[in-house]
Amino acid sequence: MVNELFRSVSSEEDISLMLPLLLSPEELNAINARTLVYKELLLGERSQREIAKTHGISIATITRGSNNLKSMSAKEKKLLQTLLIGK
Repeated sequence: MVNELFRSVSSEEDISLMLPLLLSPEELNAINARTLVYKELLLGERSQREIAKTHGISIATITRGSNNLKSMSAKEKKLLQTLLIGK
């Protein structure tokens, strides 16, 4: 159902309006933090401790993100890298 909903959204403005209707502020913050962690880890320019300090994200959150990345398929990692970094 969520996939169908996102496929029907035609603009970034609509997404910005829709997400707060579906998710609590805490959930949105968690998604933003996870996305930032994935991007930083994929870039590989900072240690987990540096990422935590720079962005105010707990080490536990970064470790979970790192473990999730390790369990992803090459296709999933490539998709994330393309979406988050543009490579």
